[in-house]
Amino acid sequence: MSKKLPSIPGTVWGIGFVALLVNLSSIMIYSLSPLFLTHVFGLSILYLGLLEGVIEFTAWATRIFAGVISDYFRKRKPILIFAYFIILCTRPIFALGSSISWIYSAKIMDRFANGIQATPREALVGDVAPKEIKGACYGMRQSLGVFGSVLGAGAVTLLMRSTGNDYRLIFWIASIPMLLALGALLLFVKETPHVEIGNVPRKDSEKSFSNLFQNLLKLDRGYWILLFVAGIFMVSNYGATYRIIQAEKLGFSAANIAIIMIVQNFGIMLSSFPIGKLSDTFHRRFLLGVGFAIAILSNLVWTYSQGQLGALTATALWGIQMGITQSLIATMVADAAGKELRGTAFGIYYFVTGVALFLANSLTGWLFDFVGPTSAYLGSTLFAGLAICLLPAIPSRELAIQDHMLSKSDAKS
Repeated sequence: MSKKLPSIPGTVWGIGFVALLVNLSSIMIYSLSPLFLTHVFGLSILYLGLLEGVIEFTAWATRIFAGVISDYFRKRKPILIFAYFIILCTRPIFALGSSISWIYSAKIMDRFANGIQATPREALVGDVAPKEIKGACYGMRQSLGVFGSVLGAGAVTLLMRSTGNDYRLIFWIASIPMLLALGALLLFVKETPHVEIGNVPRKDSEKSFSNLFQNLLKLDRGYWILLFVAGIFMVSNYGATYRIIQAEKLGFSAANIAIIMIVQNFGIMLSSFPIGKLSDTFHRRFLLGVGFAIAILSNLVWTYSQGQLGALTATALWGIQMGITQSLIATMVADAAGKELRGTAFGIYYFVTGVALFLANSLTGWLFDFVGPTSAYLGSTLFAGLAICLLPAIPSRELAIQDHMLSKSDAKS
């Protein structure tokens, strides 16, 4: 007799709904900002790539500190409130900015705040998610967030056409969902006892802030191997900026460019939850390899694309791999870390990802400008292929967890 699986907790749904609104606002900014900077301010693609690399590194590097802080104070929600307030404050700067420095200041603030919120958000999901459906919880959170990105991209398409490509007005409108997200966070996401550091007495964790760094030795070898493989793969993950620029070269107008983001995010949304749910009963390492392989396939389609259909196909494949790899890696990081260091473990993972994305965006920008798009896709393919070769080194932790849960269920029946 099989044991009935628990339902997804309300806190996970609340976090997902907040992520939906945040992403709706963010995609309205980031699907247009590459064109805004190149068309309005005349920024070259090389400098765009270098600046995007710095910004992405800032976003990912700050996540390690947010994770450590959330573990130390045993609180996730106050950090989320602070981060979303900063993001809300950047929206008027995008709308009013009169120079590249103003726009990039706003982008750095936005990505800094995004980095602050990401780690405690993912750690909070791991805190409240039942072990039996952890993959489903992360997949659902990912799907809801990406659905917001789809809505945002759709809104950009409609607004660009109805406003005559008025970038600044759309940046103002992007403030509305961000304000709603802050309100939803206050109302629907509840701090729970599960965020406390296991059964460790408060006095032990208060001795020294540096104790959290000393405790990194408690993160086992499997976690560090997973981190290494994920970092290698993330070097293959060039930013959406290059997909947008290449899609424009293949025939997409500025008014229709958001279709690229819609297709990409549909791919993420449709793959995240099903793969996350499947990973609760199937080999996560194998499914991760499928995601890596789809990234290679996407690069091959980009390489040989001659028109809009090819660009849409490559983008859809890229979205599918993002949905698979992001939700699975998050679940595997949560598997590898206990509650007392879960925020820190996610923070380190995000820091490594930040370094990888800085390298990916900088390298891709250079290749796009001086060699050509095909070389950029080849470079991405090589790193994704290397990650596939390294996959067998990752311990199959999730199989042991699943076998343990199944044996408990059989014993009770």
